[in-house]
Formats: sequence, structure tokens, C-alpha cells
Amino acid sequence: MAADTQTLLQQRFDAPLPDYQPRRIIFWYDENQDYAQELAAYQLNNVVTLTVTPNNYFAIKYQLEVQQPTQNFLLYLPMNRPEPQSDPLHDIYLYSQPEFHVDRLSQVLDELHVADQDAYRGTLLVYKSFFENKQRQRSLVALLQNETEITPDKLTLGIFLVLVGGKQFSFANGLIYLLAEWAQEKAAAWQKLVRFGSVKWFWQQVSQEFNYQAEQPSLADLACALFATKTAAEFNDKVPKNWQNMLLRPANNTIVFIDQWQNARDLTTEYEVVANRVSDLLRITAFTRGKSVDFLAQGNTFAAYDVALITLVAQQLTEGSILYDDYELQLIKRRTVFWNDHFQACYRALIQAIHLLRSLASLTIDATTVPALWQQYQEQLMQLDQVYRKFYRAFDQISEPNDELRALQQKVEHFYTDGYLQPLAQRWDSLIGTELPLTSALTTTAFYSKKVTPLVNDKRRVFVIVVDALRYEIASQLQDELNLNQHFDTQLEALEGTIPSYTDLGMAALLPHQQIALNTKGNIEVDGQLSAGVENRQRILTQELPDLKVTAQTAKSILAANRDQLRQLYKGTDVNYIYLDTIDARGDNAKSEDEVFAAVDLVLQQLQELVGTLARYVSATNFFITADHGFLYTRQALTKLDKIAQPAGIVHKRRFVINTDKHVAGNTHTFALSGLTPRNLAVHVPAELLRYAVQGGGSKYVHGGTTLQEMMVPLLTIKTERNAQSPQQVEVVLLTELTTVGSYNLTLSFIQIQPVSNLRRSKRILVYLEDAAGKTISNQITLIADYHNDSIQQRILTGKLIITNDISPRYQQGTLVIANAADPADRQRQTISLDLPEIK
Repeated sequence: MAADTQTLLQQRFDAPLPDYQPRRIIFWYDENQDYAQELAAYQLNNVVTLTVTPNNYFAIKYQLEVQQPTQNFLLYLPMNRPEPQSDPLHDIYLYSQPEFHVDRLSQVLDELHVADQDAYRGTLLVYKSFFENKQRQRSLVALLQNETEITPDKLTLGIFLVLVGGKQFSFANGLIYLLAEWAQEKAAAWQKLVRFGSVKWFWQQVSQEFNYQAEQPSLADLACALFATKTAAEFNDKVPKNWQNMLLRPANNTIVFIDQWQNARDLTTEYEVVANRVSDLLRITAFTRGKSVDFLAQGNTFAAYDVALITLVAQQLTEGSILYDDYELQLIKRRTVFWNDHFQACYRALIQAIHLLRSLASLTIDATTVPALWQQYQEQLMQLDQVYRKFYRAFDQISEPNDELRALQQKVEHFYTDGYLQPLAQRWDSLIGTELPLTSALTTTAFYSKKVTPLVNDKRRVFVIVVDALRYEIASQLQDELNLNQHFDTQLEALEGTIPSYTDLGMAALLPHQQIALNTKGNIEVDGQLSAGVENRQRILTQELPDLKVTAQTAKSILAANRDQLRQLYKGTDVNYIYLDTIDARGDNAKSEDEVFAAVDLVLQQLQELVGTLARYVSATNFFITADHGFLYTRQALTKLDKIAQPAGIVHKRRFVINTDKHVAGNTHTFALSGLTPRNLAVHVPAELLRYAVQGGGSKYVHGGTTLQEMMVPLLTIKTERNAQSPQQVEVVLLTELTTVGSYNLTLSFIQIQPVSNLRRSKRILVYLEDAAGKTISNQITLIADYHNDSIQQRILTGKLIITNDISPRYQQGTLVIANAADPADRQRQTISLDLPEIK
């Protein structure tokens, strides 16, 4: 013990001196003289130890102030501290360092630099057992060290937080950890509170914060009261009658407590555990039965609301409800609720299902010419393929779709196939002729001469990125995403791909060439050179463009290269082809064809990274992104009625056969391949959506035929603009006139100044109130400003703030904070006057 005490004293003397203090003087009162004998054994560096008695007051004072004015002193006084008016050393005591105490509370207060420690002696008596453990003592110091002012109340709160494992200095934080432990049917923290803390103090704090009163209080009862109160507020008190006795009034503090808990991202797990346990106790699932979509959409406390809402919307869509706009509005609002991360895939799937069903409800495919239907698909109909893809991308991310979602999936599948794909294919087949090309659009075989050659002649370096199976609708989405970056200027047009629309021929057509041939083995050659594979395409480029420096690379190798490698590779080049094969690689494999839409998402990321990397590292300014062909995909497997017998041929796939037989069979298109050597070749394509019957799986994903999805090839032209500014976020301003707040409930309206566009991005804002000290005193509103509407009246956002009912004083200056969730530096602060009534 002597060594511990000596160490504590030495640490006190070795600590940095306060400003303008040349030395340290420490008083140590020991009324019972418990340390008188061991004090003689202490060896304190650079410290003179003096024992003070009533007989040497003035001698010691003379020594300290006259003889040794810069020396450190430990003054040991074997007596009780005298009253100031009878203490000859009181003037020295006033400018000395904090008095030294040996008890553990005093050690804590010493470390926290608390000068007047007498006010804390009662805390030592109540929590004596707490201070018997050094680890708890160290944890308490660590928790309190950032507090600007230490008070007995803060010390007591700190003790509570150490016992229950709180991470932030607030009672609410400690309460959360207690509730989380209870929800997991554990009690370690509660037992610590019982043994080393004060349960009485805890329930007093609960009563003070939430007005919770119970003859036999318990954490279970408290949790149910808190969450039931929040639910009652969400549903305007339309809750079960047997909840009435547990509701906490006034409800403001409870609402703000739950809301702030939901918005504390480091406490997400704790919230979910407690909410799910309380949901079972309150029988929330039973409460949701029979409720409407609009009613359920008001709640965000429990996951059961989302489950019920998703189930109900899916069921009503399947049964034929046409309240598409109403449903979509409610589903979009779920983006800001706590449980969205768990259910966002469900909501995205429902929204895409709504888009598809709404579009099909008014769909007419009545074009009477090839150019008209080509244009209609390019500008409008391709969006249905995009929506279908996004539906399944979301649906596949739902871990366990319930029966209602699976029933909706079947409806989406049926409506997409029978209500759109089949009618479109029938109309297209009725319009196209018997000779190639089928349209007046630029063909992929003319791509190089018409698009690349003019740039090369103008001494511009060109990058051609060829994506296997990049369907037109995917390129349209890529364009939208690239347009969000003002450094790119994009233009999308449609090329007529090769017939048959398959990889070998489609890739060859995009290269510079004089003649494309099919050899006896069924392989494509460009001017006598095999065209399959990147190495062969490099040879073709070198052969066809002898006066230019050319490259052919895989996207994988480019994305793996560093800046210096890329600069070396593309130094002085003229024409550069890059090949990306992700979609076709996934789709052409029977085991992975259902992953084709996931592959599309990956390709969209890869293409943006590829363009950005080349623009940034090698100053690339001219890009073409195109494809060899598109594809057809339906999730539902085909039946025998969807397949026809396949004739023999040189090349044969599910959607075409190449041979020399120009006889036209039933349910088949036959075209002479005049652009392919030898000139006697013909291609046979099953009509509409039919496939040739081929053994094995893999018939959901196909290409090679003449449908618009297969043969319309995108050409996305991209030019980089180096001096362009990045798009700004939309501006959001408060519409409500707000100078004085006289109510605890406050509805605010905001207006999104600009619509979302290529020039303006969406913005997520957080809105809350602070008191004069900067403490948050309300819930937090989350608003997403992402309206595209041109009408400003359609770009109004609203939210409701609830102010805590224990704010003090009720008359003070406050601040309305409007913060950008993506940029902490972007926040508007509006000073307001709080003039709140007393809550009785």
C-alpha cells in the first residue's frame, strides 16, 4: 500500500504544472495519522516533505514563501482540515494544488483535476463497492476525462455507464445497452448495477426522463411502454385498448429517444434486438392484420410493419389493383425508415413491378413500318426490358421471398412475356422483309469506316470498348449514369447488328475489314485471319491499319494496370480496342444464366471505372462503347411448344443455323448472307421467340435471332470535357416561415429548388433542432430531394419535428439545423426563438 501511495504522490508532482505556477504544493490531511509512520519511508523526487503541527505554522510558511519559493512541497498535516478563518496556512492552501486523498474516489477526482472534493464524499459512501475495483475506476476516468465540468450528478451517471457498458456520456446510451441485454435474455450488466451501483437511482432517472411509473418496474415493462408509446404516436393513438395503461405521457421524450436511437448507426444492432423482442411481446404482427397500405405506411418502429406492407402491396398487385401511383408513393417513402436496409430489395422489386404493370396497362404496339417500330423500341419499349431486368435484380436479392412476392413474380413474368415480348416479336416479324439489312440504321459492319475513320483522319486517338451482349437498354442506363458526371458528353444511337446476332460474327463486324468469311470449320475470318480472341483481333488491327499504332486488350487487364503501365501501353497510339466479356460469359452457361442481370450490374460498374481510369490516367477523350449483339432472357423456362426442330448446318445455335439451304421452313425466317463469304450461305432464324430444340439446359438466355432485343446494338459515343464542373446537388430550402416555435410538435415544409437532371443531383437532408447549448432537442427528419418534376409544386417535401418535453428553460434561443447527409460541412443553421408552454 505504501508503494501505491508513494506512486500516486509522485505522479501528482510529476504532472504538468498549471499556467503561471512555478512549483507544486500539496496538502495531505490525515486526521487519524494512518500514514504517519510510512510517510518517513517515502522517497519523492524533487519534493520536500514537511509535517505541519500547530506549533510550526509560521516557520513552515516562512520556509515556503521566503526561503524556498520555487521548491515543491508535500505538507503532511496529521489533523482534520481547520476552518479557513482559523487556518494560518489558508492563503497557501488556496493557491496550492488539489488536496491529496488516499481513497479511490479521491484518486479519480485527482485524475480529473477536481479541486473541491468535499461535495463528492456522499458519492463515495453510496458507491463504495464500485471503487474497490481499479478497472472500474480507470474506466470511469476515461469516460469523464472529456467532460468540461465534473459534478456529483455527472460522476453518478459515469458510474452507471461504466457498469452497464455505455459508450457515450448520456443516460439514454446506458439505457439502450441495458435494454439490449434484456432482449437477449442476459443480465450481467443489470447484476453489476445491483451490486455496485444504485437501482433506485436508475428508476428515478427513468421516471424523470419518460414519466414511467410502476409499482414493480422492470426492463420488460419499460421496453414495452417505450415502444408502445412510439407506435401510438405513429398511428395517432389508433392502437389496441389494452395498451392505454402502458402509454407514457407526455410522449415527446419517448418519441425523441426512440428516433435518436434509430438514427445512431452504431446502435443499429441493439435497436433491432430490442424492437424484435418487444414486437413479439406486443403482438405487433397481429396488430397489423387487416390494416390498409396507407395505415401501415405510417409506422417505422417495428419490422413487422414493413413485412405487412410488402405482403399487402404484393398481394393487391397480383390480384389486379391498379392503385399504382398511390402504392409507389408509399413505397418510395420507405427509403428513409429505419428498417429500409433489411427490406430495400423487396421495395425495389415492388416498385419495378408497379412500373412494368402500369406501362403494360397502357401499352400499344401498333407501328406499321419497320422504321416506326425501330424508333418506338429505341425511345420507349426498351424501357420495359430495363424494368424487367431491375425487377429480377431486386427480387434475386430477397433472401426468402414470401408466397405473395412469389405470386407477384409469376404475374410479372406472365405479363412481360405474354403481354410484351410476344406481341412485340409478332409485330416486328410481321414488318421485317426477307433481305438483309432489315432497317436503314447504320450497321455494325460499317461502324469502323463511318465512326472511327473520321476521327483517325482528324488525328484523334480513339478507344473502342466492345462489350459482349450489351443490350441497348443497358447502354441507355449507362448513359444516364455517365451523364451524372459533367466531365462526359454522351450520345446514344442504335446500330443494326449482324444477322445472325452472335459473338463471332458480331465482333468481326466491328473491326476494320474488307471481307468477312465463314470457313469450313464454322469459324469467322477477317481478311483471311481468324477473328476469335483478343490476340487475333490485335493481328487484324495491325494488318488492316499498317500506318497506325493499334492495341487490343481485355478490360480485365486494363482495370488491373496502374497508371504508369497504362501510360506506357497507350503512348502514341491511334486506335485502341478493349473487350469486356462478362454478360455473355454468365448468360451462355446453363448453370449461371439466371445470374445474367447480376452480371449487367457488374458491367455497368466496370465500364464507368474503365472510362474514368482511361480519361484520368492517359487523357483519353474519345470513346465508343458498343456490342456484338444483344440478348433475350426470361426467367421462366420454356416448354416444348416454344421449340422447333433444328436443321443441320455449319454453325447451329438455339436461335439460328447457318447452312447453304435457302429453303424457308415453317416458323422460320431465312436470309441470304450476301455479306459473308462464301456467297451461298443462308441463315435460318426461328420466328418470334421460338428456339431450336437443342439438348441440355440454357434456353432462358439466348441471342442470334432477329428480335429487337437481340439485333439492336447500342453505340454510345463519349467525349471527355476536362474543364467541365461536376454537377451540383439540388438546393433545398425551408418553405415554412419559422421565427418562433410555440409548440412541441412542428410540421415543416421544404422546397426542392431545381429538378434532378444531368446538371443537378439528388440530396438527402437531415433536419433537427438544437437548444442554445447545441444539444439536440428533437427527433431527426430525413428527407430525400430527388424529384425530377418540372413543376415546383411537385417538389415539396414535409416532415414533423417532436421537441423533448423536458427542455429547460422553455424560453431560449434555438437553432434549426438542415444538414446534408453526404457532406458534414454543408449545413444550414437558422436561429429561432423557443417559446414553449409548460406541460402539465
